[in-house]
Amino acid sequence: MKHQKYLDLLEFFPVDQYPKPLKNQVLALEAAEKNASTLLELPTGSGKTAIGYTFLKALKSSSKSPLFYIVPNKTLVNQVRELHPDVKVVYGRNEYLCPYYRDGNVTADESPCSMLDCPHRVDQETGETEAGGVEPCPYLQAKYEAKRGDIIACTMSFYLFTHLFSKEWDETAGLVIDEVHRLANVFRNSLSYEITDYYLDRIIELLSEISPNEAKIISEFRRKMMKIIKRRPPRTATLLKAGEVAELLRELYKIDSKKMRKAVKEAVKRGGIDVVAQREVLKKTEMITRNLIRYLKSLEFSLPTAKRNPLNYTYAFYEKDSDGNGKSQYRLVIRAYYVAPLIQKILPEKTLAYSATIGDPQIIKYETGIDFSFYSFPSNFPSRNTKIFLSTDMPNLAMKARRKQDLTRSLRKVAKAAKIFADSGIRSLVVVVSEMERQKFMMLAKEEGVEAISYGNGVKPRVAAEKFKSGGSDVLVGTVSNYGEGVDLPKKIAQVTFFLRPGYPNPHDPLTIFEERRYGSVRWKIWNWRVMIEALQVRGRNVRSAKDTGVTIFISQQFGRFLYASLPEWLKESFEGKLTWDECITDAKTLLAK
Repeated sequence: MKHQKYLDLLEFFPVDQYPKPLKNQVLALEAAEKNASTLLELPTGSGKTAIGYTFLKALKSSSKSPLFYIVPNKTLVNQVRELHPDVKVVYGRNEYLCPYYRDGNVTADESPCSMLDCPHRVDQETGETEAGGVEPCPYLQAKYEAKRGDIIACTMSFYLFTHLFSKEWDETAGLVIDEVHRLANVFRNSLSYEITDYYLDRIIELLSEISPNEAKIISEFRRKMMKIIKRRPPRTATLLKAGEVAELLRELYKIDSKKMRKAVKEAVKRGGIDVVAQREVLKKTEMITRNLIRYLKSLEFSLPTAKRNPLNYTYAFYEKDSDGNGKSQYRLVIRAYYVAPLIQKILPEKTLAYSATIGDPQIIKYETGIDFSFYSFPSNFPSRNTKIFLSTDMPNLAMKARRKQDLTRSLRKVAKAAKIFADSGIRSLVVVVSEMERQKFMMLAKEEGVEAISYGNGVKPRVAAEKFKSGGSDVLVGTVSNYGEGVDLPKKIAQVTFFLRPGYPNPHDPLTIFEERRYGSVRWKIWNWRVMIEALQVRGRNVRSAKDTGVTIFISQQFGRFLYASLPEWLKESFEGKLTWDECITDAKTLLAK
């Protein structure tokens, strides 16, 4: 019996761009036809963007409501637009300059927009500016134009804020989530907040004359916050106890955010606040008046109840002032954690989510709330073009297992191997976990005569990667947080990837302690899933098409616990775990010389 079709997708496939769909594209679209919402594991080279585009085009044929294609960052938004120019794009506020502050190079997210009488504001119904003949706010203009497009590509964070906290968009008719394995962390980061004594001081100063009662309340909150933080050792992030969170909550509940907001706006209007000189503190004040409810909810969710464990966590630390500038010595950080219910709230009935690395769909379900029909597809890449090495004679680099010199010796071996490859015209990517490891490798690479490039000293990771791609240096070096995903190095740009060790969490990190308390021994299932996904993402940096050849050399014996089991079936025959380090280097050179 034929399956019921929710959509006829293949007839909307962009044959003007791709005359014939790939096998995985056909299989994926057939899977999506069977379900209102679908979760797909699609290996690199499957043409995921075209699959999502087809899904949304089919929905557009029967709906006038907005359709969204969401990705983790601006770079991927631009990739969607490059592949499908008819898609409208809109970025977050941080990507647009604010025309109100012409001489300050101020982005829209740095501007206290709602506190200003701004002539550049764009009416979202008419597209007209507040005052005639002025430059429209580029952020609001982009939003206005996007609302009139068929398909909108944006970041996950933008979609979150415009659909969870705003009603300005019509109900979404369809949603595509690319890189869905990153969705929970993007939402967690977007819904986390930091409060510092430095900005509290400036807010108190700003409010002292225009809203003295609120200034007094915030001053008392600051006093209690600092008292709580001072109980901790310096430079040590420590979870707050439930009683401490409750104490801070009681103070925040006393703030009348509407009254404070009104007083500030009136002061701006009569010229009592210099909106240029006091822009930063005005922005912080705006954030408090607009986000107070979110702060309160986030703090409340850091407390356990009779029916549940904490859903968020709050920690604090302070730094001794070494340079005398008085900035941000005391920090209170409220971190979102259990975001699955929030994600579920903004998923439309018809959602297509995918990634090259799903792993266990049950973990995705817990992390994101996404519980769709799941399909995993094989790669069309020939396994003979790649090898995955884990040598027999390198040490276990786990903190508790390694000896004193194991880390330095391992990094030096990597530097020596990178030099061997470089002498044969083969370039490498070196991925480490910590900033200390990155700096140590750069020092050792210099000692071994390896021309390595990395970020730091004002050079951003993206800039360093682009310079490497253009031919600068033999080795690109970075942490897994910067180069584990999103840096594609195909076509012999870097045929060798070295990955030092899995990024298991620091036992002293507040998140680690929170998850230990929340899950007990079950936490290892989540932690192992994360390092599996991390390893698979790193492995895929240099093999992006069926024609690419590349190897990944995993170093720490920790990988032996899970690496082979985490590989998709087509990749398992590429795994080599019985060779010594030197034999791995020789075997890799042989493959790459073909």
